[in-house]
Amino acid sequence: MKKALSTVLICATAMSLLAGYGGPLVAFASNTQAEAETNLDTYNCRLYGTVTDAGQVVSHMVIDFGDGKKVVNAANDTFTVHATASTRAFLEGTGLDSYGDYDINRRIVKTETDGQRVIVYFDMSEGATLAYTSGARNYPATLTYTITQNKPITLTAPDGTVLKENYMANYSCNNQVEDEETAKFESVIVKDGINYQFYNAGADVDKLVVWFHGNGEGDLLGSGNNVAQILANRGGVAWASEEFQNILGRAHVMAFQAPDTWYYAQRDNLLDKAAAEIKEVVEKYHVNPDKVLVSGCSAGGYMTSRMLIAHPELFKVAIINCPAYDVASDRGGETPTDEELTAIKNSNIPIWLVQGATDSSVATDKCSKRLFNILTQGVPVIQTTVRQDLWQNSDFTTSETADGKYKLSLYDTTEDNKLRFAEDYDQDGIMTEVQYSNHWSWIYSLKNDPRAIDGTHIINWAAELLNQ
Repeated sequence: MKKALSTVLICATAMSLLAGYGGPLVAFASNTQAEAETNLDTYNCRLYGTVTDAGQVVSHMVIDFGDGKKVVNAANDTFTVHATASTRAFLEGTGLDSYGDYDINRRIVKTETDGQRVIVYFDMSEGATLAYTSGARNYPATLTYTITQNKPITLTAPDGTVLKENYMANYSCNNQVEDEETAKFESVIVKDGINYQFYNAGADVDKLVVWFHGNGEGDLLGSGNNVAQILANRGGVAWASEEFQNILGRAHVMAFQAPDTWYYAQRDNLLDKAAAEIKEVVEKYHVNPDKVLVSGCSAGGYMTSRMLIAHPELFKVAIINCPAYDVASDRGGETPTDEELTAIKNSNIPIWLVQGATDSSVATDKCSKRLFNILTQGVPVIQTTVRQDLWQNSDFTTSETADGKYKLSLYDTTEDNKLRFAEDYDQDGIMTEVQYSNHWSWIYSLKNDPRAIDGTHIINWAAELLNQ
């Protein structure tokens, strides 16, 4: 079954603020029902976020009715949850427009009771916490959730004794989004440098992952938000997930945010600044300099390549997703020359490249295939096609050198130039097909999906190299 995504999710890959973030960009407004009856009890509703492949959304809401109570007969039609997301205050006077603001009733897909709590689950194809703007950046929206009870519930004691029948109440929400994955990260603000989010994997960890986001997650208008890069897709949080941490044998994660765009890497001296900050983290956290993995997507793939050219000594292995070489010169950067890409080969760093077989944003032939051809010039290449276990995902072909040092995985695209993904946005446990831009191939890397001819997955391959 194919599931259509709302334009909200497609245009506004999502985000929420992290705990403790003190930036000026989001005002969290408290709200109660405008016409609340004063004789009714009021309960707090807490919002929870999930970083999906397309970004963070408000995935569910919890209402706590208090100790010693049990909720009975709450169903999907018990509550109406109205949500607005606005960047109007931030964008006012800038001349920029938002494509991701919305004013909707959230689609409720499941309602559960857990003793004193009611958990309301939303369709995750909507409810983004970032809004994509005409400035080509994702920016955190101000969220306002209003909850209305439509029909009575029953409150009982834990033993089933009825406390209140036909019970109605009012509800308030502070509109802050709690997300256990993003809460793992600490916001690091670097004066005159590059801000980043940092995941501390714990004491005695000697490995580091450096992530460079795509162009849409750079800072906007000098806001210093330093959060879009870990929430607009899974590019930050996937590396800190239990799955990836187990594969890597634990690794710190450093997710930079471009002050504007990575295309200004040379113009604004971002390469040396990033290198200096990586060295500081390596020293501070006692990272083995031979155990640093670098990865990036799109403009971040361009930045990753630029870092490999300028500072190859910093990295042991690289995963590069759809590197935006061909558009760099038009966007304030410099398209790498053959000599510069040959310097990457001479650095002797193992590299796995990933892209759609066709890419409407950055041309596959001029980007990942171009680098792969330079890396493998004069060397035999073997190839295998992988059919996915889940039919909703795109199949792919991996080409690699016999020693496994250089690999390229190209994902099949549809006749409409899309990539296919298995998702469960309605939270029913059944995967449905969702189609995204043929540029979004990094989703597969962040699912550890690409495989080598011997069946080794991309993150496992990197982990083996880091552990040598």
